[in-house]
Amino acid sequence: MMHFSHSSIYRTSWIIAFTCLFSGCGFLDIETPGIVNNDKMFENEQGFIDAMNGVYASLASEDLYGKQLSFGFVDQIAQLYYNDYETSETTLTRTYDLKYRDTDVRAQIDAIWSKAYNVIASANSILDNIPGREFPNLPRIKGEALAIRAFVHFDLLRLFAPGFERKEELAIPYVKHFSITPVSRSSVYETYQQIIADLVDAYTLLQETAPISGRTPKELYVTSHATAAMLARVYNWAGDHTKAEHFALEALSGNFSFTREEQVKNLFMGYTAQTECIWGLHAPKAYLNVRTCLCPSRLTSYFGMVRNNYQNIFKVESFTSTHNDYRYQSYFTRTKWERSVVLLTKLYDKHYDEEQTVPAGRTPGINLIRIPELYYILAESAYDQDPARALEYLNEVVTARGLHPLILSDIGTPNAFREVLVNEIVKEYWGEGQIFFTYKRFGLPMDGVNGKNHPATDVTYILPLPESEYANGIN
Repeated sequence: MMHFSHSSIYRTSWIIAFTCLFSGCGFLDIETPGIVNNDKMFENEQGFIDAMNGVYASLASEDLYGKQLSFGFVDQIAQLYYNDYETSETTLTRTYDLKYRDTDVRAQIDAIWSKAYNVIASANSILDNIPGREFPNLPRIKGEALAIRAFVHFDLLRLFAPGFERKEELAIPYVKHFSITPVSRSSVYETYQQIIADLVDAYTLLQETAPISGRTPKELYVTSHATAAMLARVYNWAGDHTKAEHFALEALSGNFSFTREEQVKNLFMGYTAQTECIWGLHAPKAYLNVRTCLCPSRLTSYFGMVRNNYQNIFKVESFTSTHNDYRYQSYFTRTKWERSVVLLTKLYDKHYDEEQTVPAGRTPGINLIRIPELYYILAESAYDQDPARALEYLNEVVTARGLHPLILSDIGTPNAFREVLVNEIVKEYWGEGQIFFTYKRFGLPMDGVNGKNHPATDVTYILPLPESEYANGIN
C-alpha cells in the first residue's frame, strides 16, 4: 500500500499545530477568547475550550474557509469568473484554466492540504488528551472535535479523490491521532466509513450534551443539527438516499427558517445568514479578501469578474413584477469602470469595510452549512420514488427566493430534474464553495473561460496530491 511520508507538509502541520496549541502563536489570532497557556493547556476545562476555539479560528484562515474553500480557489475552478485585465497569464487565469500543476497554482493547492491537516492535527490533539479527564464539558468538546475532523477530511476527499462509485481506489490519509508517524492512504470507501463513524459519534455526543455556557452566537459552534447536516451531505455523496433524507430532516428540526423574498439582499453581506445558517465561522477579516477578489474599486489582475452566462442560469428573461429571483437582484452588481463588469457583491458590506461597525445581531463570518442545501438533498432523495414530494422540497427554496413555484412538468424526467437542481444550487451557492463539488458529483463538464471546455475527467475534478506526500520512490 502507498504510504505518505508527511515529511514536509504533514510534519510541518504537526509542528505548527504543536507550537500553536502549546505556545499561543497565531492559533487563536481571529478574535477568539482565551489565552493558550503552554504545557498547562489541558490541565483544566478552560484549556480544552480555548484549544477548541483555536480549531474554529484555524478553519476560518485564508487557506481554508476564510477564502480558498468558500469564495476563493474552489469557486474559481468552478468557472464562475473570468479576468482579462492583463494580456499575459496570471496565477488567477491559470487557476481558471485548471492548470493544477503550474507552480503558483500548485502552491495554493498544497497550502489547502497543509492547513487542512494542520486543523486535523489540532483536533486530534484535543481528542488525544480527553481520556482520563472528567471535566463536565469534555463530552461536548469531544463531539465538536470529532465533527470537525470528519468535516475537513470530507472536503479533502471531495477535492483529492474520485467519487464514491470508485470505492476501492486510494483516496487520502484519514488521520486519527496527533502524530508525525506516516499514515497510509485509505480507499475511497474506507474514508467514507471513517468520516461517517466520526460524525455518528459526534452526533450522539452533541445530542446528549448541552451547549457550553457563554459561547454565542450558537451557529459559530458545531451542534447536533450541524452534525446531522454533515451526515446528510456525506450520505448524499455516497448515494444513500434513505440516510441522507433522515439526517437532512434531523438537521432541519432545529429552529431554522428562510428569510423571505426581498430580505435576501441583507442575508449575507459578509455575515452569517441569520436563521438560515446552521453552522458558520467567525471571520471578521474575511472582508479584506472579499474586497480584493470580488469587489475592488477598479479592475485588477486579482479580480474575479462574474461571467456573462450568469443571466442565463437565472433565466432573467422570464422575470416579471411578481416572478423575480431576489438572489439575482441581491448577489450581483453591474458597474462601469474602463468597461462594464459584473461583481459578486453578495458577500461584501461596504459600510462595514469603511466604518468597522457591525449591525446589531449580525456576526461577520463564513457560512458553512445553510438550510437550502438540506432541501436540495431532500428533493434528490425523494425524486426516484416520489417526484411530487421532491417538487415540494424544491419549492420551499424557490418560493422563498421570490419565484413562482415549479410545476411537476418542470422536473418530469431525471435529466430535467437534475438540470433544475444543479441550476438551483448554482444560483443559491455562488460564492460559498459548493458549486465545483456539485458539478463533480454529477459528473458534468464545465464550460471554461474563452471557449475552453473542461470534460468530467480526473484531470478536471481530482486535484494533484502534494509531491512531498509521496515516499519510497512512488510517484
